[in-house]
Amino acid sequence: MILKTKKGNDVSRGIVVMKALSGNERLLILINCFYNLANAMSAVFMNVYLYAYTGSLVVMSIYTIVRIGLYPFFFTIGGKWAQKHRFSQTLTVGLIFIMFSLLFVLGASDGFEQIPQLVYVVAALVGIGEGLYWLSINSLNQIVSTAETRSLFISDIGIFNNLSAIIAPLISTFIIELAGSDTAGYVEIFKIVLVIYGLIALLSTRISARSVNRGFSVLKRMKLDDPQWRYCMISTFLYGMRDSLILTLAGLLVYNATNGSGSAYGKLLAVFAVLTILAYAWVSRTMRRRNRMRYYQIGAVLIASSTIVLVLWPTLAGAVYYGVVNAIATPMYANPYQIIMMNAIQDYAETENIVGRVIAKESYLSIGRCLGMVMIVLCSWILPESLYLPAAVVLCSLFPVILVVYATFYHKQRDHQKQLGIVR
Repeated sequence: MILKTKKGNDVSRGIVVMKALSGNERLLILINCFYNLANAMSAVFMNVYLYAYTGSLVVMSIYTIVRIGLYPFFFTIGGKWAQKHRFSQTLTVGLIFIMFSLLFVLGASDGFEQIPQLVYVVAALVGIGEGLYWLSINSLNQIVSTAETRSLFISDIGIFNNLSAIIAPLISTFIIELAGSDTAGYVEIFKIVLVIYGLIALLSTRISARSVNRGFSVLKRMKLDDPQWRYCMISTFLYGMRDSLILTLAGLLVYNATNGSGSAYGKLLAVFAVLTILAYAWVSRTMRRRNRMRYYQIGAVLIASSTIVLVLWPTLAGAVYYGVVNAIATPMYANPYQIIMMNAIQDYAETENIVGRVIAKESYLSIGRCLGMVMIVLCSWILPESLYLPAAVVLCSLFPVILVVYATFYHKQRDHQKQLGIVR
């Protein structure tokens, strides 16, 4: 992508970006990119790998509930650990648990067919590992970025993550096509992912940022004790309700739409990632504070429609609609949300250890995600098999619209109070 300067010279946007960001920010973008590469190669295909043995979307929903349900506990453990040591340690230990989960899957193999409950052991291992990893990376993202660089930092993470998301399915597809079967290909993918996780662990040791040596209470931060914090946590909860669909279910529905072809599935993911990069680049150049809410509102409506169409028309056309619209809408919806949340948390940095607020925010997100998956399981118990999935997915898909209606009302009220001098 080329950026025109005022004098008309063509300057690579990538060069401008890297000059504007600090060394820690560039390193975190690289770590995010490599993790996303490994995650794109393993997580989705692990879901497909396990789904091939269980054959149940309900079991996979419970798998996600167990995995995400462990996050808040290990966010807290990791936060206390990082307070005394470094985030690189918690990040590395988290990666070790994730690597062990892959080794367990490789070792168990056909055991999942004989003992389906082994899926939940994998969920626990992944949940512990991701809890420690995401505590580390989200805290570092908050600590090293500033109000001046945050929008650029978030956009570039999105762009680089989706570059890796293009590469990942192409590599995965190539491996699967060379292998004798999809399952054999997944095994080879997992082996490569183990090497990437090891590289990330080495990179994490170079991060100089750390938690301030100040205590914090997660339970205290879970309380909605001031209007801004209440707005942030309710928004995060609502965001998590729809986000639950992306963790496992949407990928499996797209996979089913390709008639279970790992190769076709990988190629679709690569196309969607290209579109997402273009969307992130466009949003980074056009979204400003004055039009942020408009992007938020349009993105919410589009992102809600993507999963609704996918579940009501579970065909290749429905999968393509989901992928294209989700790719365009994700930065329009996710960037405003992340900027608003991170700026709000930074407001408390001078008086407290904001890691406590990062953990509280991620805990509310996990609660929303878990309740979204619980809704799917409950619908499977109450409604006929042909109705439970569409009903649950449509209901969860409406939460982005609820979120932006709430956000629009809050910001209008806050702007009015600022004009009156009630708040700063």
